[in-house]
Amino acid sequence: MKSVCIVNGSLRGKKASSLQFLKDLSLRLPDAEYSKTFLTVKAKVKENYPEDMLSSLARADAIVFVFPLHNYGLPGALMRLLEDYHKYLRTGREYKKGTKVYVIVNCAFPRPGETTGEAVRVIRNFCRRLSLDWRFAVCIGTGPVVVATKGIPFLYPRLKKAYAEIASDVRGGDSERRSDYLIKPVIPESIIAMIKRHYERTGQMIEKNTTPEQA
Repeated sequence: MKSVCIVNGSLRGKKASSLQFLKDLSLRLPDAEYSKTFLTVKAKVKENYPEDMLSSLARADAIVFVFPLHNYGLPGALMRLLEDYHKYLRTGREYKKGTKVYVIVNCAFPRPGETTGEAVRVIRNFCRRLSLDWRFAVCIGTGPVVVATKGIPFLYPRLKKAYAEIASDVRGGDSERRSDYLIKPVIPESIIAMIKRHYERTGQMIEKNTTPEQA
């Protein structure tokens, strides 16, 4: 059974759009095949992240970082986790070199290829320093709008394919490099802007939607 550590890099808790992407991915990783550990970053960590969190990363066969794009980079709390993990390993702690690493970037912009490169590069370099196996990124344009409309059938087939690719890649022993998934909105940008303004006004942009009517 493969051990997968899924890291929620958002501080918004249950209201986070990134949390919905995390849950959608988890559904593609059945409990019968994968042992899953879920970690959430914390604000204002006084010292270091607790050892049980860091050891979960060290034991994992695969790590998936799911986070919102902040000023074209990683959230500060997630950066702190990466720094603490690096320091934790420098003390001589054992970890699985070759652990597979993936990221899912929740980007507010409609063109993820133009905005997520720096954030992905940070994780890629982190993997290089620790001899982890960087696999690929899933960069989702207008992430909050995707969450708000995900109940509409057949709207995001490429995103579902990306989830399936992560699950398949974790399961398999293939070392072939994968291309990043850039999930561009299928809805015209003018309509996206209208949806975004509506949900921002009503305060529903980050609420979970479970049916087409709610979306």
